[in-house]
Formats: sequence, structure tokens, C-alpha cells
Amino acid sequence: MPSCPSGHHSTADGFCDVCGFRMQTLIPSDVPAPPPLPDPDPGVGEPRGGPCPGCGTSRAGRFCEECGHDFTAQPGAHQLRYPGAHPLGTLWNADVSADPAYYQYMVDQGMLDPDRIVFPADHRPRRVPLSGDRIRIGRSRVSRGPVPEIDLGGPGGDPAISHVHAVLLAGEADTWTLMDPGSTNGTTVNGIANPITPHVEVPLNDNDRIYVGAWTVIVVRRG
Repeated sequence: MPSCPSGHHSTADGFCDVCGFRMQTLIPSDVPAPPPLPDPDPGVGEPRGGPCPGCGTSRAGRFCEECGHDFTAQPGAHQLRYPGAHPLGTLWNADVSADPAYYQYMVDQGMLDPDRIVFPADHRPRRVPLSGDRIRIGRSRVSRGPVPEIDLGGPGGDPAISHVHAVLLAGEADTWTLMDPGSTNGTTVNGIANPITPHVEVPLNDNDRIYVGAWTVIVVRRG
């Protein structure tokens, strides 16, 4: 039976009557599940499959998909992997905007229903400085959980964003990488046809474009 990729209870079969995204067919229970991904850092942090200390969600990768907790962080340890890189080094920014071409691509591919998900007419681009060890891209919860550094939710927000959709990670020599912790609708870089592999860090270059959700593009800029 088709189901909403965002988990809504929809009475429609083609597109979700709550969020407007195309319904997906669940894999039959008798089909064997793919093998689990290897632990990104065996022996560090909590054991694979253990509950998240922040929200209790079962572990599926390095970052909790609900609150963004980093399972590899040692309790009480300093969170910065490269404390000298940010903010003392080159300043990076993330320019966040709504891309009509990306939205139209999603419509043309049949990924969303334009009658239910309408491109925002009054969206204003914004700039988020990248500093610290990580920048979470996602959608905040009203009831609980931390607010991601790049919050794409709220009134008029992108409806196709997971709570922790992607994470920007600081690296050596003023570099950044991108990781998708297992978002529902995927994350792409520059091209919009092939999502990046979940739980794998992807190096970012100046002016790389990150596409998420129904219309959001995030351009990372160095200096």
C-alpha cells in the first residue's frame, strides 16, 4: 500500500493529502533488508543501535535523525574536531534561498503536487555564517528538540525537510564536508538528479550548491 514518505496518514494514493509529496510503495516484508552500514568510527561513542541520549531514537548512523546528536562524541569532550579552523580561519557562509528551477524540476519529475505544495512567493534569501564543529540543516520541532542552525521549517518553510536533513562538518585547513544522516527525501550537490550516499562525508568546494526539500538551495561560499 502506498505511504507518505514523510509519515503522514493520507487517504489518497497518488499524492499525500497532507503534505502533497508523491506516495511511495513500501517494500514487502518478505524482501530481505539491505545489510547495515558499517559504523563510521567503531569503538567511539555509543554502540550501534543504541538509543540516542538526547531523544531516545534508535541509532541508524553517526548522527541521530531526530535531534542531530553525534554518536561519536565522547562525553565531556570538546566538540571541535579542528578547533583552530573556525572561527579563526577563513570565514565560510551558507546562502539559503528558494530556487524556482529546482521546484519546477521536482514538479516535472512527479515528486510533488504543485496544487498542494506551492512555491513561496515571499521567500527572502538569508546568509548563515559557518562556525563551530557542525551546522545542522533541518526543521525544528514545536514541542521538543534543538533548533538546527539552518532551520528550514516554521511558517512558510520547506515542507519536504527532515528534522535533521543534513549536516555540515568542519574539517582541516578551513574546509567543510556535507553528510546526509538518512533524510527522507535525500540531498544532492550541484546536480539535482543523484542524491549523495547517506552517512558518507562529501567534500565541499567554494560555490557548491546543496539542494534539499521541495525548493531549497544552499550555496556555500568561502571568504
